[in-house]
Order: sequence, then C-alpha cells, then structure tokens
Amino acid sequence: MPRAIVAATMAALALCSLGCAGTLRQVYTPAELKQELASRGPAIPAADVVVPFELPPEALETAHRLVRNTRAAEPRVEILVQALFDPAIYGLRYDARATTSGAETLRSGRGNCVGLASVFIGLARSIGLDARYIDASGVVHETRYSDDGNTVNFGHVTAMVTTGSGRMGLDIARLGIFRRYDVLDDLEAVAHFYNNRGYEQVDRAREQGEAPDWVEAERQFRMAVAAKPTFARGWNNLGISVARQGRSDEAATHYRKAAALDPLIAAPHANLGSILLQAGDLPAALEELNAAASLDPRGAHIQYNLAVARLRSGDRAGALEAMRRTLSVHASYPGAQAIMERLTAGSPGAGGGPLPRGAREGAELN
Repeated sequence: MPRAIVAATMAALALCSLGCAGTLRQVYTPAELKQELASRGPAIPAADVVVPFELPPEALETAHRLVRNTRAAEPRVEILVQALFDPAIYGLRYDARATTSGAETLRSGRGNCVGLASVFIGLARSIGLDARYIDASGVVHETRYSDDGNTVNFGHVTAMVTTGSGRMGLDIARLGIFRRYDVLDDLEAVAHFYNNRGYEQVDRAREQGEAPDWVEAERQFRMAVAAKPTFARGWNNLGISVARQGRSDEAATHYRKAAALDPLIAAPHANLGSILLQAGDLPAALEELNAAASLDPRGAHIQYNLAVARLRSGDRAGALEAMRRTLSVHASYPGAQAIMERLTAGSPGAGGGPLPRGAREGAELN
C-alpha cells in the first residue's frame, strides 16, 4: 500500500477520535465466541460457527515480528495498516462484494470492510491492542434501488483501536471521517457477517441469471439473528427469505419484529406493506407503506406499491402523486409508466383487479 494512502487512512483515524461516540462492549477470544455461539441452539450448528477475527498462527506470528521493536500503540496501528496492503507482507486489497472471514480474506487476498477489519482486529488483538468492530452506517453509507424492488443499504463496518490518546477508527474503504459510530460487540459483528453472506449469495445468483437459493439464504439469516436477536436488519432479511418460499404469515411476523426493533428502517414496513397489499388488506397495507415512504422517500418500489394501494382504495390523486415520485426516482420502473398513463388519461382505478407487475419486496442489508 503506498505510503500516501496509509497516511490518508491514518489521518482519518486520528480525526475520528475527536468526535466519536459509543461505549466499549464485550469482546471474546475465538474459543469463547465459539462456545457462546454454540450455546445459542440449533440455529448455528457447531460446524457452521465462524469467528471472523480468528486468524492462522503464521499470520499472527508475522504481526508479532513486525512490531517487536515498537511499544507505543499508535505506531503499532500504523505498522499493521501498512502491512495489510503491502504485497510483500499480507498483500490484501479491498473488494466491496466479498464478505469473508479474516482467515478467508488472508487466503484470497481480498475482502470487503468486514473481511479486512476482521484481519486487522485479529492481528491487533494478538499484539495486545484493544481493537473493536464499529458500525459507521448511520453517516457513511450507500443506498441502491434495483429493478426487482430491493433496497440495499450498504453499511460500513470497520475497526477501531483504543489507545492512550483516544480512539482510532480504520477507514479501509476510504469513505470519509466518522464523526459518529456505534461500537459493536463481537456477537453483533458475527451477525453482520452472516447477514451479508446471506444477501451476497442471493445477489450473485441474480447477477448470473439463476434462481436464488432462498433456503440457504434463510439459513444464513437465521444464524445472524441467533447471534444477535436484536439485529433488526437480520429479521427483515429473514422475512424476505421465507416470503420467497411462500411463507407469508411467517414473513409478516419477522417484518413486524424488525420494525419494532428499529423504528428508523423503512424496509420492514415496505415488505409488510407488500404482503398486505397482495392479501387485499388495503387499510393495513396503506399504513405500512405510508410509514415506509416517510422513512425512505426515495424508495421507488415503496412509492410504486403506495400508488397501487391508493389506487385500489379509490384515492386517484394520492396514487398519481406516489406514481410521479416513483418515476422521478426511477424513470423506467417496471409497470410504473403504464399505470401513470391510466391515471393521467382518467381511466378507471385498479379496483380489486390483479396486483400490477413491479410490486415487490425490498431488502435492507448492512
């Protein structure tokens, strides 16, 4: 990694220590974390337990050798950051699409924020540094809306080290200074790991034109919520995976749980609204879709479904407003233009007819 890039990363770390919030929470050794996860029942079979920051002995030995002549925490952090991306040492590179454990990241030479942070945390803890996972998704994130109605919030999970002079945050993806973040305990980090893996295997299948393996996705999402039962996004994504297998009532239960755990995310309201709309429960669907639209005004699939629900309820003016918002965000959203033409031409409402194409679920992952 060029010295200039390391310097820029370290500058972001130092600045982060001035304004970050969050209390330090529990950390585990790999053996302790495996035992804790195994105690959580059949949702996480022992063979599937992954400790993201567990690294092979040779990688830890390299870290000890690199810092053996350095005692201060800040220089040790800089040495590790330099080594992570140095082709002659660990030789890693950033890949936004690869949620890997630390060990997998070292083997493949690439990983996303979670993968690279896991390598750093494993190395840092092995040399005596107080390294934790942090979630900066609240201020550093990207949102995508896809044609099939998915809403994906790519959160930013990275690492921090507490030193004698403050907290230093690792900005591996070069996304900016973290003025606010949440400190994750190791169980939360494991939940993010399984959650991301579940989404990525679905996303890869779609990109390749294949049917997603929703059974496998469900397995990953169940492990995420078993690791952290208060993980709202995991419950939302579990709802999507079971809905795609035809278990709508179960999906609705998971969406309601996600919405109760985190009132600020739109996806569970949008997904529940979609199920209720397809079931013909217009008052409940409108309530959920209005809540989703308030939380996420730029969700094209939310506005589209809201337009359909309003149209079926006889609110043509409200349907027209929502459909205009749909097209302002996504000009080619499937089915939207046809309904807009019906609305502007003054044709009859949808009444109790079939749900127009394009009304689909959303997913919000971090």
